[in-house]
Amino acid sequence: MVLQWHGDRELDTADLLLSELHLGATYDAIVRGRLWRRMPFDVIAVPIAILAMTYALSFGGFPVLLTSLALYLGAWHRGRQNFGIARYYQARIGGPVSLWHRRLFTVAIYAPMIAGVLYFTGTSPFHEGEEYAGPTLDQGVLFVLGAVAATCVAIYLVFTLRHRQQVHPGERWLVMAQALSFGSAYVLGAWSVAFILVLVVHHEVQYLYFTYAMARRGDRQRRAPVVGELRLLASFALWPLLGLGSWALCQQFDSEWLPPFLVGGLLCHYWLDGRIWTSRARRTSAA
Repeated sequence: MVLQWHGDRELDTADLLLSELHLGATYDAIVRGRLWRRMPFDVIAVPIAILAMTYALSFGGFPVLLTSLALYLGAWHRGRQNFGIARYYQARIGGPVSLWHRRLFTVAIYAPMIAGVLYFTGTSPFHEGEEYAGPTLDQGVLFVLGAVAATCVAIYLVFTLRHRQQVHPGERWLVMAQALSFGSAYVLGAWSVAFILVLVVHHEVQYLYFTYAMARRGDRQRRAPVVGELRLLASFALWPLLGLGSWALCQQFDSEWLPPFLVGGLLCHYWLDGRIWTSRARRTSAA
């Protein structure tokens, strides 16, 4: 509503700041858990390969492919974040109620994401001003997909409300947030910057909140409540601020080598975020 009434300048600036902060939060989780010791392939080798691939595509004359990768992996990354955090809440209450609960939950997460992405590719020829490759479906098909996604979410909500004592409310709220964020394409218009900002700002704030909560949960030192919280906040803020500072520094130089580095860093984040919150990574951190 604010975007439509006032414009997107302030929220666009917030997105730039929050995106760099939430990239830094990923590296804070890696450093805090010392994940490079037992996961060198995941946190060192693969990111180096991703950076090399990004430069190869950028200088090899495949900018459309690179933009397409950033678009689809970005959407998948946002959907998987909601899926992963909701699964975390599921585990806290004992897991899914039944096999039907597991299936309905999965469909309610992914159906809005698929419908939102296809609506975007079917109505917007550019992603952040750049061309990309994507399917273009008929408007009627797109609205059918939207209706199917809304129906899946509605069925999931009816099921979980009937079993409200066995379903964590955090899981239900995340499914609703996923549906509202991707479904905003149909309301705000996928061709407008408003749709992208609704998705990314929600995603970035959620990620910062979750990573700080996990850092707080893993802080085993006994301190005075206020002093301890301030110290933890200061230590947590280090890597996000370094990420923001490195981005600001890159903006001061006009070099053809910098844009691929920034895009590669984003793709590395997509990979790392899918690896460092798995049960294997958490066991590694505990060890």
